[in-house]
Amino acid sequence: RENNPSAASDGALDDTTGWRALETNLHALASYIDGCVGNGFVGENDEEKREDGAISSGSYLLEEAHLFESHDGDGDGEWFLSGLQHCSVVHVNRHVRAASAAVLGVLIKSCMRSRRYSSRETRDYLEDLLVESDSLFRRVLKESLKGTLADNWSQVRMAGSVLCRRYVGALMRIYRGRKKAAMRDGEKVDEEEEEEEEDVTVFESAAGDLVPMLLPRMCLNRFYIAQGVKLYSQDTWKTVFEQQKQSREGEEDTTATAVGGGGMGAVARNAAPLCRYYAIMCDADNHAVREAACQGVAELAQKLGKHSLYAEFLAPHVTILLQALLMCFHDESWPVRDEACLACGTFCLAYAEECLPELPTLFERWTEQMTDQIWSVREDAAVALGDAIAAYGPDMLEKVMKVLKKSLPAAKDQPAMSREEYKKLQNDMQAHTGNQLYSCGSLAPKLRKGGAGRIGCGNCAIDRPKAPWEATDGCIYLMRELCVRFANRDHSEREDVVLDDNTLLPLMTELADSCRLSHYPQSDDLRTTLWRQLPPIAGALGKRRFKSLYLDLFIELLAKNLDDRYGTGASQLSIHAAGQCAEELANLIGVGIFRGRLEAVGREDAFDRVMEERRREQMMAKAAGTGKFLGAKNFSPFGPPIAG
Repeated sequence: RENNPSAASDGALDDTTGWRALETNLHALASYIDGCVGNGFVGENDEEKREDGAISSGSYLLEEAHLFESHDGDGDGEWFLSGLQHCSVVHVNRHVRAASAAVLGVLIKSCMRSRRYSSRETRDYLEDLLVESDSLFRRVLKESLKGTLADNWSQVRMAGSVLCRRYVGALMRIYRGRKKAAMRDGEKVDEEEEEEEEDVTVFESAAGDLVPMLLPRMCLNRFYIAQGVKLYSQDTWKTVFEQQKQSREGEEDTTATAVGGGGMGAVARNAAPLCRYYAIMCDADNHAVREAACQGVAELAQKLGKHSLYAEFLAPHVTILLQALLMCFHDESWPVRDEACLACGTFCLAYAEECLPELPTLFERWTEQMTDQIWSVREDAAVALGDAIAAYGPDMLEKVMKVLKKSLPAAKDQPAMSREEYKKLQNDMQAHTGNQLYSCGSLAPKLRKGGAGRIGCGNCAIDRPKAPWEATDGCIYLMRELCVRFANRDHSEREDVVLDDNTLLPLMTELADSCRLSHYPQSDDLRTTLWRQLPPIAGALGKRRFKSLYLDLFIELLAKNLDDRYGTGASQLSIHAAGQCAEELANLIGVGIFRGRLEAVGREDAFDRVMEERRREQMMAKAAGTGKFLGAKNFSPFGPPIAG
C-alpha cells in the first residue's frame, strides 16, 4: 500500500514495464469473475450447496457478498474493494491501474447480468450495490473513475472511459427499470417530481451525486489527443444523451426533442463544476490535457454562449474561464496557445460585455500571437482578431488596422541570407549536437515539470527567436479575415464595419510588394501562404471587384512562381500552391480572361501546363473511384496503389 511501491523493488521496476505478477493476476481475476456468471444464475429454489455448506449462486458478487459490504473499517471484507481502488488510482504502474479498472468493469457486468435471473429481493440487493450512495462498491467506483478518467497515461484513461460507459449504462438501465416497475405496480407519482424529471436528462437522474464528478471528465475526454480515448468518449456521449422522439400536438411525428435538453442541457445545469474542472485542467502538467481543456472551453462559448436558453448558465463563469485561457496564452506548448487564442475570440463574440474588462490584455496577447513561430497559431490569432472586430465594431477595427499597417511590411526587415547559407545552417552537425531535447508538439524541454512556474515566455528555458517575415505571414491571414468577413457590404458581419477599396487597395499593394522580396530563403514560405489565402480573398471581394482592382497586383508574381523551368529556386510546396491558386482564380473570373492576363506577362504556357496537370489528376482520381485505376481495389491510404 505504499505510495511509491517501486522503492521496495530497488528501482528495478518503473511505471511503464510490467509489474511482476500483479497485472496478470488482475486480468485472471477479471476473467474468473466474468466466467462465474457465464452459465446464468442458478434459481433460488435450486441453489447448490458446496461441501462447506456455502450456497453456490453462479455469481461472484453473491458468493463473495462479504467483500462488497461495509464493516465500518473494521471488517476484513473491505480489503478487496479498497485494494482495487488503490491499484486503479494510486499504484505507480500504468498497466496495473488499467487492469484494476478492467476488474471493476467486469464486476459491474457481473452484477447487471446476475440481476436478470434473480428474485426481486436479490435483484434489489445487486442494484443497491451500484445505486445507493452509502454502498462501499459505489464509493470505490466513484474514486476509481475520478482517478482513471484524468490519468496522464492514455492507456489508463481509456480503461477509465470503458469503465465509465459500463457504469453509467448500468445506472441508467436500473433507473429506467425501477421507473417502469413503479408505473406497473400502480404507484402514484407526484406531479412536481414528474415535472422535475422531465427537466433533466436520464443520465442526471440516474447518476445523482456522481454527475458533478463524471460530467466534466466525460466532456474533456472528447477532446483528448489520443484518438482512441477521444472517439470512444464521443461515442459514449452520444449513447448517454441519445435523443428521444416525443410527439406533440401540432408537430410532426418526426420531431425529435432531447429529454432535459440532452447533453447541452446537462452541461448548462452543471456549468459550475464543469468550469472549475476546465480551469484546473488548463494548468495541468500534461500539455495534452491543457490543450483538451482549452478546446472544451471554446466549445462552451460556441454552443452555450450562443444559445438563447443556456447562455445565462455560463455567464457567471466567464471571468474564471477567461483567466484560465489567459494563463495558457504563454504556454510552452504551441497547440495550447493555439486553442486558447481561438477560445478567447469565441468568448468575445458570445459574451462581449463580460469580456470587456479583459479586452486590453486579450488584444495584446492576440497581436503577440500574430508573430508566433507556428503558422497555425498566427492564423488562429487572426481569426480571433476578426471575432473581436465582430464583437466590438469600429473601435476594435481601428486598433487592428494600426497593427496591420505596422506589421505588414515587416518582411523587408528580414536579414539577407542565401539558400546555401540556410541549408548549411540546417545541416551543421556541430550546431545541433548536445542541445536540449524537446517534447513532441511543444517548445518545452522534455520532462520539465508544469505548474505555475512554467507559464510565461520569460520562464521558458529555450525559445526560438521570432523572425520579421513571420509578422507579415500573420498579416496575410488577418487580411483574409478582414476581406471574408467585412469587405462586402451585403455580407458583412457588422453593418457599421465595411472595408472599401480606399482602405484595402493600399494594404494589398503593400502585401504584394512584401511578397516579391526574395533576399531570404523563407520568402518561399511567405508566398506559399499568400497563394493559399488569395482565392478566399478574391471570392469575398467578388469577381468584378477583384478583377478590376487587385488581380494585376499579383498576376506577375503568380506567373513567375508557376514557371520553375528557369531555376527560380521555388519549393514544390510553393509551386503547387501557386498552381492551385491559379486554377481557383481562373474559375472565379473566367479561364479565358485569366489566361489573357497571363499572356500580357508572357507566362500563359505555364498556366496551360498547370491546367493540364489538374485535368490529369482529376481523371486519375475519377478512374480510381470507379475501379479502373491500376490497383484501385487494393489502394492503401498509406502508400501508392498496389497492383493486384
